[in-house]
Amino acid sequence: MKRLKFFISILLIFAIFVSSLSISVASYENDVDTSTADMLLVNVDTDTVVFSQKPDNMWYAGTLAELMTFLIADETIQEPDTVTFKVEQSFIRGLPYTDGCLDKFVGQTLTAYDLMAIMLLTSGSDAAYALASLSTDGDTKAFVDMMNERAALLGCASTGYASPGMHETSAQYTTCRDLYKLYMTLLKNEHYREIMKLKEYTPEGLDADTYTVKVETSILNPDSPYYFKYTNDGKYSYSEKTYANIAVTTTYRGQTYFYAGLLGLNGSERNAYADAKKLTTWAYLNLADRKLLDDSASVSDVAVMTDWGSYDIQLHPYNSAVRTVPKNFDEDKLTYTVDVPKSVNTPFVKGQTLGRIKVLYDDEEVDDIALVSDSDEGLDMLSDMGRFGSYVFKKLMPDDSAIQSDDKESGSAIEQADAGED
Repeated sequence: MKRLKFFISILLIFAIFVSSLSISVASYENDVDTSTADMLLVNVDTDTVVFSQKPDNMWYAGTLAELMTFLIADETIQEPDTVTFKVEQSFIRGLPYTDGCLDKFVGQTLTAYDLMAIMLLTSGSDAAYALASLSTDGDTKAFVDMMNERAALLGCASTGYASPGMHETSAQYTTCRDLYKLYMTLLKNEHYREIMKLKEYTPEGLDADTYTVKVETSILNPDSPYYFKYTNDGKYSYSEKTYANIAVTTTYRGQTYFYAGLLGLNGSERNAYADAKKLTTWAYLNLADRKLLDDSASVSDVAVMTDWGSYDIQLHPYNSAVRTVPKNFDEDKLTYTVDVPKSVNTPFVKGQTLGRIKVLYDDEEVDDIALVSDSDEGLDMLSDMGRFGSYVFKKLMPDDSAIQSDDKESGSAIEQADAGED
């Protein structure tokens, strides 16, 4: 019996994780003039989509594929500071696509970490292929398979990879929304954050004048006219066929935004960078974070059915609805829709989804949150006995209202009797 209860508990805990996830779908109108075809702007802190334009449209991934290449290499190579790769001219000549990022390092031995830094800072496909080779003993196809498997695990259903680096065919594609899912994993990666803070990098033991690489993504480069000082990290890709593609995060006064833009028009990087800068600036100036619903609030009750009877419990939101809304936010436009069944059966555990509450602003859904109980029901013998005892007590004890009614009637009779004696 204990094993059965433990197994049920594990299943229910898994159900909590799956069913309590919420996705904010807000998107606010703005008058920002942009030229990029597909865009997504998300407040990372509140997971709020504040602007979207064809975010699920599939387009060439270009060298943005190197974001996944980094993730797979970092997860596969256990000690990137010690695993080495000797750069040979024959290796570079054998690549299906080369961009020259490793040309200056021919004859040198680099660590996997060196290759990661070179790849991320320069969008270097040669370094991407070298990392794939290190990770799978030269089996690039196996590495690409790992990239696609990881994309599927992240929920990037509209992303596909054909190589670790640049690839100008429709076999390598992604969407703005899938880039956001990937980025949320990258931002938790220590090596990624560490490298992205750099403006230049020199492999240890090599001459700085000869072997230093500098960040080439203009929005991150202080020497570029397209530099935006609030940018934390970014990846840029461009070719005549794929046009301009970019993914960046920025932070200003404690607020962090993710921006993805695919199919930047006119073949000019200034448009892609300008759109990222203008949209995030609009968000910082016009939006703010607000708590729309508190997780401690009891918003509904529900009847719990057992073999011996029923009782009511209170439900509250699984998490607080902190979302990014316009600064001129009008609370009168905030409404809620509660969806709770008439009853639920035991057993269930604390935090399990038993209903949902939708938060709407100006009739537009901004959040959909699970409603949960703050206690286990039907799994603990002592708790169940307590519930049963309370149930029996209420059934056996007279109704207070009935007692009060009897008192009133008897009081009236006494008063009448007194009146009669008088």
